[in-house]
Amino acid sequence: MAHINKQLKNIFLILIIFSASVSASNASSNLSNCEEKPNVYIISPQNGFVSDSNNVKVIFGSKNVEINPAGKGESATKKCFASGHHHLLVNIDQLPESFIPFDEGYYHFGGGQTEVILDLEPGTYSLQLILGSYVHNSRMQVNNFAGQGPFISEKITIRVN
Repeated sequence: MAHINKQLKNIFLILIIFSASVSASNASSNLSNCEEKPNVYIISPQNGFVSDSNNVKVIFGSKNVEINPAGKGESATKKCFASGHHHLLVNIDQLPESFIPFDEGYYHFGGGQTEVILDLEPGTYSLQLILGSYVHNSRMQVNNFAGQGPFISEKITIRVN
């Protein structure tokens, strides 16, 4: 009986390894066929924007990204799509290594929002978007295949008079 259990365990282990290698191979080949990787960007304001108002509307854009609220896992229904939500970095010089902190200058849009009105004091500000996964990790996966992220926008500079 113990011999049969050991054989069943070995067969089960072989099936798991085979299944994982086929999945990884399929995900890798799917990604190599993607024309454009996921991307996030700031639609408005444009770089160099000057505002005479403290209220500055920032509109987020994305391509090949499925915007989901925080806590909602990836659906992986589209092979070239990343899944997550926007984070706006204001005056942040160094990108987070993996998890996006809940610190000053990091604005989390876990509800899936695609715009915000910032109330800014007079001064110069840098703005940059970064996509975070459903658990606020910036090291994204595309179709459950790790290693493509982070997905970040170009940094823009604005001034509030």
